[in-house]
Amino acid sequence: ILVVACTSSPVPSSYANPIPAGRIRAPEFTRAQEGFALVVVTRDKALTVLACTAHLHVDGILVADLRPSEQIRLFLEEGQHLVGVSAAGCIGGADQILIDVSRAKPVLLRVAAVYGYDLTIELSAF
Repeated sequence: ILVVACTSSPVPSSYANPIPAGRIRAPEFTRAQEGFALVVVTRDKALTVLACTAHLHVDGILVADLRPSEQIRLFLEEGQHLVGVSAAGCIGGADQILIDVSRAKPVLLRVAAVYGYDLTIELSAF
C-alpha cells in the first residue's frame, strides 16, 4: 500500500495548471514561432512529492521549474531534441528522452515520480 501511495498519477492535459511565469527560466521556448512544433510537458500529481520541484531541460538548457499537476507548452524547431528532468529538493534522480519533433503532430511528455522519489520523463497519451 505504501508503494502505491508514493507513485504519481497522470494529469490529463486539459486539467493541468499552466506553470507560473516566475518559474520559467527560458521564456523564449514558450513563444510560438513560424516553423516551430509544439511539445507539451505535464507533471503528474502525487501524494508524497507535492512540495518538490523538477527542473526541465531542453538540449542542455534549463527551461523551467515544474511542480505537480503543472504543464508547460514549448515550441521547438523540427528535428531531434533531448528533453530531461532533474530533481530539485526532496526527490531524487534525473531522466531524459530523445524526441523527434514535427509540426505534423504535437509531442506530449509526462514527468512522473516513481516510488515517490525517482523522476522519469516519457511519452504520454494524455
